[in-house]
Amino acid sequence: MNKHLPTSRAADLKQAAAPSLAIILLSRGGAYTAGLTELSDLAARLEAAMRASGQLVQQVTTAYVDRAQPTLGEALDLCSEARSILILPVMVPDEASLRRWLHKLIMRWRAARDSSQPSPRLVFGQPLLQLPGLTELLARSVEDALRQPDVPEALGDDPWERDPRGWSLVPEHRQHVLWCVGPRCAAKGALQLWPVLTRTIRDTPGLKNHLQPLQTGCQYPCNHGPLMIVYPNGVWYGPMDADSMATTLTGHVLHGRVDADRRVHGPEALRRP
Repeated sequence: MNKHLPTSRAADLKQAAAPSLAIILLSRGGAYTAGLTELSDLAARLEAAMRASGQLVQQVTTAYVDRAQPTLGEALDLCSEARSILILPVMVPDEASLRRWLHKLIMRWRAARDSSQPSPRLVFGQPLLQLPGLTELLARSVEDALRQPDVPEALGDDPWERDPRGWSLVPEHRQHVLWCVGPRCAAKGALQLWPVLTRTIRDTPGLKNHLQPLQTGCQYPCNHGPLMIVYPNGVWYGPMDADSMATTLTGHVLHGRVDADRRVHGPEALRRP
């Protein structure tokens, strides 16, 4: 490229040379890695099928609304060189309010980009259960499904009468940290901070055996996210970041102090035993 071209012209040429389309398969996250693997495998199969048909696709990647990474914002960054980005929701059910907020998140991502760079066209696909032909596809799958083994055969020797005794044991802890990984907190970095939270608890003397971290869905005061609640005291803290994590937790759990700078809701002071 001619280094003397105006910046805007150079950017236009770069965009014109880019593959025309990137696709993001968007789902809800979960507690199990199998679901993440299956979605990644689906993305790889879709990308291979599109390229085999001659379509100019930059990539097909995955993103998650909550509970898993990459977030939608991270996936958009990854696909930002494409001229068009298609976001295909593969989650069930479709929630109109969530979809509306995701549209806002996409627009905020676009607004935060360098204005000197060309902005890709952003398209949000039709919800999975509203796709044309889905009913016919399911009907065609019935015969294949009925060829699968009966449930007892599928279980084999796996004991089904009772669950392991260990599932009755309560972990040793005095308090819970409820860490929000709902859609809006996830978009604000809660998933990236989860390892910081668990590492802080693991590596800080006095916290490991007395504090149990748990991920939750949306806790609702989203503007304060990333958000955490310490129970049984019921103190809500946010927005949390890596620098404030250890100070807030050690002050609360070990010294009985509420972090006034991070407190969103709940007691301003803790009762000491």
